[in-house]
Amino acid sequence: MVEDGKKERKEGLIFPRYHQLEAVRQVVAAVADEGVGFNYLAEHSAGSGKSNTIAWLAHRLSSLHNARNERLFDSVVVITDRVVLDRQLQNTIYQFDHRQGVVHKIDENSRQLADALAAGVPIIITTLQKFPFVAKQLAKLSEERGEGGKNWLPTRNYAVIIDEAHSSQSGETATELKGVLGGGDLRRKAQEMAQEEGGVELEPLFRAMAKRGRQPNISFFAFTATPKHKTLAIFGRNGEPFHRYTMRQAIEEDFIEDVLKSYVTYKTYYKLLKAAADDPKVERKPAAKALARFMRLHRAWRVSRRYRPCRGSIARTRSKMTPSFWTLSTIRTRFRRPSVSIARAR
Repeated sequence: MVEDGKKERKEGLIFPRYHQLEAVRQVVAAVADEGVGFNYLAEHSAGSGKSNTIAWLAHRLSSLHNARNERLFDSVVVITDRVVLDRQLQNTIYQFDHRQGVVHKIDENSRQLADALAAGVPIIITTLQKFPFVAKQLAKLSEERGEGGKNWLPTRNYAVIIDEAHSSQSGETATELKGVLGGGDLRRKAQEMAQEEGGVELEPLFRAMAKRGRQPNISFFAFTATPKHKTLAIFGRNGEPFHRYTMRQAIEEDFIEDVLKSYVTYKTYYKLLKAAADDPKVERKPAAKALARFMRLHRAWRVSRRYRPCRGSIARTRSKMTPSFWTLSTIRTRFRRPSVSIARAR
């Protein structure tokens, strides 16, 4: 807001919707009861206000204490797998608390992430792709401090909040995240297993195995609108999400549109006239007239460009055909998509 040539920023309060408040309260209560090292999945559809829910949860977890008045999590790491989502979440979470040093937005490189993790910043927001390079940056940071190139973190408790968990929970990048946050305990566990097997050279193998398993110092809080079977298996409870806000609820509350209202099947949209019920052929001219008449009477609607006939217009399709009759099977092959989606022309 600009007044008399000066920029002024006005802030307001945002009150959570019921499902947002319920989700945050239930998760926080479960963490306080169960402790560190468990996974929680929130199935929240589009229109649920997921960014705000993540922001409230991140701030609550960063200040959560146990019965002995000890902080449960040393750092809360908010993970996305796309730069656009990362910036959106950074701005949303940062707006909730402007205190210096509480929220660290990782918007440069992996060195910035390594510095934040080593310093134990309360809330860190970053992309998943930076983690494979953190170990090298930690080694450089350790050498600069004169600590002999140590490339692992001290063992701390972490709350990892994952946005779009259906695409972020698997692969080598996610494994590297657990390897970095596993800290010194993961390294010691690998060393002990290698010694038991009588081969120090096996330590890298056991370390790779250990970081693929469950880490007792990391709690995962996953958010997704479309959980896959693997997502439910990793983060769910007995194959079910911990909290759910469905698409039906979002539609009923008018936060998203019901796309099925503007959905017409291929068979219905391209229904053609037949000379007789048992006649498998349709005359070319009546068929073309029927299509033209339908499109003329429904000009208030436009067919999504994605589902248009693959050969272009009806006229071009007709010019390529030599018989004077079109069979219904031939017409169907001209339109490869099984269905079309239509929307009102604006």
